[in-house]
Amino acid sequence: MPTPPPPARPRLNAGRAIALFALYVAVFAVGGGIGAGVPSLLFELITGRDMGSGDDFTLYAIMFGVTGWVAVRLAQRVAEGDGRF
Repeated sequence: MPTPPPPARPRLNAGRAIALFALYVAVFAVGGGIGAGVPSLLFELITGRDMGSGDDFTLYAIMFGVTGWVAVRLAQRVAEGDGRF
């Protein structure tokens, strides 16, 4: 038996789209900052080196971006009412 197609998403009005954009930007910044800041702090405490400079900066930027993206995807699911994580 074929699977029925998923229901179509309702269109967003301009106000809701702007509010969701602002929410996702804030979630990205906070989630990425926490996701990259905590490991950076632990690295500095353990090694005594500053992770925010030199070659380690690339790793810090990647951690920030990935963690922020995951936070945005979770916030998007919650905003759309999808209870699955």
